[in-house]
Amino acid sequence: MSQESAIVFTIFYALLCFCIVYPSTEFVSAGLTVDHVFSSTLGSETIGFVQHHIRRTSLNLMVHSLLPVMYIRVYFMQFEQGGDHASEHDPYSPLALAWKTFIVATILLPGLVAVAIYYWSRKGWENHPIAKRLGKFCDGERLRDWKAVTASINEEYRRDDKVVIKMNPVSRIVVTENWIIKTGPYWINIANQNDTALIAYKSDTHDVSQEAFETVQYVNIAVKPTREGIREFSIRINALDFKDLQDRISRPITILSSVKFHRSVLDRFVDVFKDQVAQNPIYRPEGHVAIDNLDSCFACMQAQPNIKIQKNCLDVDEAGEALPETRCCQVCNCRPMWCIDCVAKWFASRQNQSERESWLQQKCTCPMCRARFCVLDVCFIEGMR
Repeated sequence: MSQESAIVFTIFYALLCFCIVYPSTEFVSAGLTVDHVFSSTLGSETIGFVQHHIRRTSLNLMVHSLLPVMYIRVYFMQFEQGGDHASEHDPYSPLALAWKTFIVATILLPGLVAVAIYYWSRKGWENHPIAKRLGKFCDGERLRDWKAVTASINEEYRRDDKVVIKMNPVSRIVVTENWIIKTGPYWINIANQNDTALIAYKSDTHDVSQEAFETVQYVNIAVKPTREGIREFSIRINALDFKDLQDRISRPITILSSVKFHRSVLDRFVDVFKDQVAQNPIYRPEGHVAIDNLDSCFACMQAQPNIKIQKNCLDVDEAGEALPETRCCQVCNCRPMWCIDCVAKWFASRQNQSERESWLQQKCTCPMCRARFCVLDVCFIEGMR
């Protein structure tokens, strides 16, 4: 076959391997993952969490090491019949030597992995890296008694109060009463809550939708065990999962001053609400309104009122058609009584909680006089933003 066909096959096989190693949502839904295909071999995660992951990581390593061999086998069956490759290239050229080296490496790799797994499996998987890592949580003469730690983790994982957070298709965070566990395709990281510090050191925000407040924030947390021999690791979770993690962790999570993130959907909406209000006209009080003498916000009783509900919208729909009277915004004659944060939270509380993407397009009523208003009718007071 032609060289172009070989290139197309190589690209296709590389994509297939990527989906096997890092399965997409479609592959997971179809059950085309190593965990699902070999579920009977791996055993129940609920019954034996540690044993399940010892077998899972070993099996992943074996299956993934076979992927290059399968590529070589299919490649030669389809594209190298009749010795075409040898006739077209100098067998001593750098390209030919690199190709031969790749072939030898792909053949040796599964053998080396098989030997390693056999060694790990002896004496009830005592030599497996996960077992050795668990053994470091035992003190003194019981240093190698990793099964005691295994029993503790398995028992706590069977309880309903654990927290499981999926970070990506191949990694999860499992938090039980005493343990923090990060699972990966070939390993698991473990820390005991009693001797571990957690530090939120970074956050990043990504826009999902430009039309609403659809953004996603991630928080990076360093897990720093103080026990000797236990290496630190980091976890990256959706900011909306932070509270679930925080509630399950028995120790406080240190949040660096430079890290800012929304801990709930409401926090995200408040920020987007503020951004929209900042684009509205500024309210300039009449002479008899003394800004310095305004009372505290009626809701939180802490901040000073800094917004005024003042009709600015045109009462038309997206097509420019006039709205019926029942949907038109109304004039609010209340004096400034609320801060922007409280108005935003009040606005969100009056919306359909299952339609968050349309909250900004909806209307609300003044907490005091019940006049109908939209986000375009909320204005910062001059000098009070």
